[in-house]
Amino acid sequence: MKRIITHNGIMHADEITAIALIKLFIDKEIKITRVSHETAGFEDYDFIIDIGRKLDGKKYFDHHQYRGGKSSAGLIWNLIGKEKEYPKISKLIDIVDKNDVGIEKAKDFEYSNLLRCFNTKEYLDTIQDEAFLEAVSFAYTILKSFKEVEDSAKKAEEIVKNSYMFDSKPHILELDEFNPFWNVYVNGEKTPHIKVVVWKDVDSTYKAKIAPKSQGSFKLNTKPFTQDKLASFVHSAGYFAVFQSEENLKKYMEKYYKRI
Repeated sequence: MKRIITHNGIMHADEITAIALIKLFIDKEIKITRVSHETAGFEDYDFIIDIGRKLDGKKYFDHHQYRGGKSSAGLIWNLIGKEKEYPKISKLIDIVDKNDVGIEKAKDFEYSNLLRCFNTKEYLDTIQDEAFLEAVSFAYTILKSFKEVEDSAKKAEEIVKNSYMFDSKPHILELDEFNPFWNVYVNGEKTPHIKVVVWKDVDSTYKAKIAPKSQGSFKLNTKPFTQDKLASFVHSAGYFAVFQSEENLKKYMEKYYKRI
């Protein structure tokens, strides 16, 4: 368990995020203490965040002693050392840093301002400490989701490499294993020749989805699917279809293939 101490009173995105990063990347078990800025004596703590008038990049992380444009969140992220491995998290931390040190104000619905909503009117009461724990949990959930997305995207690259053409058709890729981030590597920009991706799902149905024009785009890389009795479901937008058997999928793709 990591023992963490930070300031009490009004909470900010930087110390909340710094603590959430410690929980996600260093030790899931943490104990948080909030005290006044005048407090001295931190020998019993593993991390001193946004307090203490000292910065060593190992235990003390009072960014008010730092002039490099980083908040306590950015300093903890430096310690963790995974900036290149998790660019989405790095981008979020950069937004927190810039807002906290006065470089660029966060927009109304951005992460930093959402965390401000956890502050209570009784900011020197125990109710504020309880709200702080809720804010850390909120930040942890977001960071954990970002981490899982980027971890899954890396796994998707290997899955795509190990996949093969469905029914010997060069424009239809059958995934060796389903991963929701296949379109990072299969889309109209990176693999324009692949029009459709298919896979057998955990419920033993067969799914088919049309590759996007580009990653994250709603535009399709080929013509949409049409309704057919061979499919148990075809989305109204025509980008996704479900089949109860591989045979039905093959028959449907035989007809569909002539259109693309």
